[in-house]
Amino acid sequence: MAPEPGGLLDFPSFPWGEDQADIRSQAAQVLGQRWAIVEYEPGAIRPEYCLDGHRGFVLAGEIEYEFEDGSTLLAREGQGFWLAAGTGHRGRNPGDSVARLFLVDDPV
Repeated sequence: MAPEPGGLLDFPSFPWGEDQADIRSQAAQVLGQRWAIVEYEPGAIRPEYCLDGHRGFVLAGEIEYEFEDGSTLLAREGQGFWLAAGTGHRGRNPGDSVARLFLVDDPV
């Protein structure tokens, strides 16, 4: 059977999942990838490094990614970004308002 030629995701109808106490997401599996709206509270930081690749867009606020080599990438509202698979990174919200992102994950 041929795959559907297109489709829609109704993010407002998805339940919020708590990734950790100060980070939550609404997510769906689409074409083998995780598509998600992710919110980081002010000051939120992921303690562990992630190796999955990500493509994203900052809907509100800002997000800073720290890489295992010590370098950083700061993306602000209205900016798109990508994080290469296999490159250790972790996100944090350095701002004083919620950081809201749209992410597409590419698992390693």
